[in-house]
Amino acid sequence: MGKRKKDEGAAAAKGQAIIPSFFKRGETDASRAPTLVWPSPHHLRRSAENAASASKKRCLNLDVDAGSGDGKDADCGVSGEAIKDRRRKFVDVLLGEGDRDGGGGNSSFYGKPPSGKEKLTPLEQQIVELKKKFPDILLMVEVGYKFRFFGEDAEKAANVLGIVAYYSHNFLTASVPTFRLHVHVRRLVEAGYKVGVVKQTETAAIKAHGTNKAGPFSRDLSALYTKATLEAGEFLGGEESGERDGPIRLSSYIMCVVEEAITEHKANAGKDEVRGSFDARFGVVAVETSTGDVMYGHFLDTVTRTELESRLLACAPAELLLSASLSASTKKLLMDYAGAADVRVEKTPENSFENGGTVAALADFYGSLASSKKGCLDEKVDAGLEALMTMPEIVVAAFAHIFAYLKQFNLENVLRLGALFRPFAGQQEMTLSPNTIRQLEILHNQTDGTENGYLFWLMNHTKTAFGARLLKYWVTHPLRDRMLISQRLDAVAEIAESIGDKGRGTTVATLASTLLLLGKLPDLERGITRIYHKTATTYEFINVINAIMKAASQFQRVRDARSALLSRLISAVTSTSVIDHANKLVTSLNAEAAAAGDKINLFVAGQFPEVDECKETIKSIEKDLESFLPSYRELLKCSNLEYLSVSGTSFLVEVLSFSQFSYLIAKNWVKINSTKKANRYHPPEVLEASERMALAKEQLNISCAKAWDMFLTDFTSYHMEFRAAVQALAALDCLYSLAVVSCNQGYVRPEFVDEACLLKIGHPVLDSTLQDAFVPNDTVVSGEGERSQIITGPKMGGKSCYIGQVALITIMSQIGLYVPAATAKLHVFDAVFTRMGAMDRIQRGSSTFFEELSEASTILHKATSRSLVVIDELGRGTSTHDGITIAYAMLHHLLQEVHTHYLNVTEVVKLFPSQVQAYHMSYLVESLEGDLDKSSVQEVVQKVTFLYKL
Repeated sequence: MGKRKKDEGAAAAKGQAIIPSFFKRGETDASRAPTLVWPSPHHLRRSAENAASASKKRCLNLDVDAGSGDGKDADCGVSGEAIKDRRRKFVDVLLGEGDRDGGGGNSSFYGKPPSGKEKLTPLEQQIVELKKKFPDILLMVEVGYKFRFFGEDAEKAANVLGIVAYYSHNFLTASVPTFRLHVHVRRLVEAGYKVGVVKQTETAAIKAHGTNKAGPFSRDLSALYTKATLEAGEFLGGEESGERDGPIRLSSYIMCVVEEAITEHKANAGKDEVRGSFDARFGVVAVETSTGDVMYGHFLDTVTRTELESRLLACAPAELLLSASLSASTKKLLMDYAGAADVRVEKTPENSFENGGTVAALADFYGSLASSKKGCLDEKVDAGLEALMTMPEIVVAAFAHIFAYLKQFNLENVLRLGALFRPFAGQQEMTLSPNTIRQLEILHNQTDGTENGYLFWLMNHTKTAFGARLLKYWVTHPLRDRMLISQRLDAVAEIAESIGDKGRGTTVATLASTLLLLGKLPDLERGITRIYHKTATTYEFINVINAIMKAASQFQRVRDARSALLSRLISAVTSTSVIDHANKLVTSLNAEAAAAGDKINLFVAGQFPEVDECKETIKSIEKDLESFLPSYRELLKCSNLEYLSVSGTSFLVEVLSFSQFSYLIAKNWVKINSTKKANRYHPPEVLEASERMALAKEQLNISCAKAWDMFLTDFTSYHMEFRAAVQALAALDCLYSLAVVSCNQGYVRPEFVDEACLLKIGHPVLDSTLQDAFVPNDTVVSGEGERSQIITGPKMGGKSCYIGQVALITIMSQIGLYVPAATAKLHVFDAVFTRMGAMDRIQRGSSTFFEELSEASTILHKATSRSLVVIDELGRGTSTHDGITIAYAMLHHLLQEVHTHYLNVTEVVKLFPSQVQAYHMSYLVESLEGDLDKSSVQEVVQKVTFLYKL
């Protein structure tokens, strides 16, 4: 023990804190090296002061030869050999050598305590029980005015938060102040931990009148947070002041993946042959707990798992919930994705939901709502359950896993909003393949990793977070219904007109100015969902409802919108039902108390009888206390005597020390505190009344919390109406963003026709970054004539840029956006497929050749006559002749069997002269004669100029 203190003192002198490892059962001291945690500047300064003080004390106790001057420490006369010995011991401890714990003894669950004792304090016994109950959760335990970490949790928190961890009694511990809870929880969650906040479930007043008078405060898990549940969870605080640590995500989905191996029966085998490592059937459910969005889907996938990957890229989940049925190849894909995208992974328990338990668990869940008569209407519950029962069993299994996971966060009610369930891609929407999303840089810049230069960056001019979320969905799911596209384009045209000079002073000018006000709105989508989860604060509630009312009043000024889509959206925002319900909710509350978070004075009198009774009880006790004052005034001969409140203690009777009547104070008066001039007492009747007052206030707080919970429960019946209004606001924000882009110079409205397509285009992203340096080119592709183009040319000649811009123009047009072109006529494509560039995935066992042939195979199986196919450098992963053969065969199949539109780089034209034409990117070559070298051989230098013209 003494050796440990010396070593830790040496470490403290260097500004370091040695944290002993969290030993699990069976581990020895030497099995793990100690962890170094660098403390904050405050702790460094304090450690240095403590080390200096300890050094002086050691100097006084050492027996030093004062006559020896050589080799002595300048401060206290310690010999140089002694200093070297101490440093050597410190290095031994740092490298994990020697006995750091100062003796033997069995290792406990939290490692060996410094004293070697196994006896736990009552608080430590609570921690052990909590940790056994929640073994996979990093616990933050409320102790006084701090949240403390214990054992291995302290070591993890110290590493992430940069705080000091140290031994206290038997456990390694670390702490943070309560008012910084929101900061530290977010940092721990972003580090990938599941964080649980443990709070005291009783106050001092309740404890004094309960059965647990002698024991520690009872504690239990009050809130649980992960990346996907943080925004929907219990309020953490700190946001009102604008203080928020960590990134703010547009969305934080948790996605559950369930896999079913496809079996193939062989007559001669007598049993099924499992091929789960290859083709498989998947059920996928993604839930955004903070917005209530629920997406689901089921599909067959090949060995490359491209369908599964497309869902991952479009959804971008913050967490993955993996079922135990996943094959090794699927787990490999998901774990690789999670590692690259910093996604948290959770695994479902083995053998969960066996013997039909999936349907039973969800049926009980929906049935409990109908029996409780709370929340949604019964017919909505039945409709949601009926919709779930029509889904394939593999999707129901994914829903059951999601339900079981969200239940521990008290967020499972989001699955009761059956009207919000939607497939990953609707029937009128196009699903972009993962290759298309990556290679065309739809959501991310693949070149240098910066935040600009991709399609979503170009299009995103939204003013709200909920508008940006919807726009991201629009970008990854272009429309494929001509009427819906035309309606969206009409709305964009009307808003673009209101932005320009032509609409100033008219009704359309009001539309643009009203849409600009959306930037002042909070995140209403998350706000109403937090109200639905009953995790919203009073401030959040009043802020969200007032914002919805303000938006409705603003859009009521917009009259006679020409676009049918705009008219429908504005009508949803200004719905009379929404305005009436919002007024009803707001008038039920005291606005000032709601803004201040004061639940005591929040509700209007008569709304909740239990709250009113508690307030009457408090008033009665206050009258009793006031009735005691006249007798005290007469006793102490002080006519202006009043109760005092000092340091949180109320109803004190102050008696001056030099008062001649102080001797009259009875012995049963309890002295609370004193100063030089006065003593302060609690008379027995005041002490009894103040205890009743404290208990009554605690009961009032509990009653107000219950009343607030009931008030939020009543909001559930209005939730769908408010959500419809918020979704309409999000769509208006997205249309405004598209209109801003469409106002750019050189952008025209695309025209959708059945005949030939004529495009005069410039690459949309490059047009915004290169300005006049970009060279535009025409593209003519006809469904009845020339349906394919073959582009050749030199390296860096602009081939990939040219063929990529055709795909981007098509996607932008079907999103409902104006496009950078002189004219744009095209028919509605049902899909856009790409195969561009060269990429391998060696970590998954896929070479460049395998990857490009897998991409080509997906195109051949899924492309139709109304698909756009863009292929660049097919066969790059193999030899020249093999590559040409593959490209020839694929082009032949697409033209003869599929009749699709096809832009390819190859040299095959003659077989289909009427349907395919060859083009090349032009360039100039100049020959320059160089000087004669020593061998008298003339050197010819060629200068190549790229014209980037087709």
